[in-house]
Amino acid sequence: MTTNTKTLKENLQDGADATLKAAAHVADVANGTMRHLASDAAAQAADTAAALRDSAVERLDDARDALSESGDRLAETLRRAAEEPVTGSMQARVLSAVAGGVSSAAHTLHDRSVSEMAADLRALARRHPGAFAAGAAVAGFALARFLRASAGSHKNGHGS
Repeated sequence: MTTNTKTLKENLQDGADATLKAAAHVADVANGTMRHLASDAAAQAADTAAALRDSAVERLDDARDALSESGDRLAETLRRAAEEPVTGSMQARVLSAVAGGVSSAAHTLHDRSVSEMAADLRALARRHPGAFAAGAAVAGFALARFLRASAGSHKNGHGS
């Protein structure tokens, strides 16, 4: 093993070292690229989630406003109906009380954001879990009846 063999061995070692350095550099670049892509994907996912949340809140606010307006109209109708019977009669007092309650609920809907109402609902559920569960059951039952009645009227050709 002469100098030629030694030089060949050193050249091979230098080539192997250079290859390892190049591979390490490629791995670092790939790793940085993957981190950058992951960061971009996370940012896009966060932006999409925020846009969906904003859209849902906007739709809920629109529904809340429409429900508030309907409540105001119902309260006004009930007030007019309360004036028709003899003033001070049981029917007039009941209609007036119901109109006041509907009006109060409509104003609450109008004045509060969806997130505030959701926070109030969570707080109510924590303070009175039994009453909340009973109310949820009644609301679910009423919603099911409403949906069943709506589906029945559409099947019979009475829907819009």
